[in-house]
Amino acid sequence: MNIVINGKHVELTEALTSYVREKFSKLTNYFEHIIEIDVTLSVEQTKNKEDRQTVEVTIWANGAVLRACESSFDMYASVDLVLDKLERQIVKYKEKLKDVPRRTAHQKREREATHTVLSLSEKSSETSEPKIIRTKKFALKPMFADEAAMQLELLGQDFVVFSNAQTNEVNVVYRRNDGNIGLIEPHF
Repeated sequence: MNIVINGKHVELTEALTSYVREKFSKLTNYFEHIIEIDVTLSVEQTKNKEDRQTVEVTIWANGAVLRACESSFDMYASVDLVLDKLERQIVKYKEKLKDVPRRTAHQKREREATHTVLSLSEKSSETSEPKIIRTKKFALKPMFADEAAMQLELLGQDFVVFSNAQTNEVNVVYRRNDGNIGLIEPHF
């Protein structure tokens, strides 16, 4: 398991780095198939001074991506909060995995792809054009639509982009306004 630690507007001291490595290495007790953990520690300028120390974590495991973000007054407290959140996500994911039928090795093969997730800035009172403020790159894993829906629920996201294991096409599952889940199957 590889743990990558990045800092944004914060000095990564040896004590902080070793604390993060020690805490996140314990996640293998819950889920042994973790490939990589990306941890970003940042100090943000916010109105609420108690929520300035932020920890963002992305975990790549065998067939799953888990994300969590927590903020507090102290970086060590933020690490503990995000770790608690990830432990709950892993337990929830493992419980849902018990309900999914086993897939063949052919259907579980991994295919690397790079996609860009666009985040638009919040609408302001100005009539300016939206700008791309964040770019994300991730491995596109083949999965079935029900597995993608499970990822959507697990991550608490509005949408999940995935490679459909049945059709080998790029699909999107998204949360509808009525609370249900929709599936987009584009035709190229």
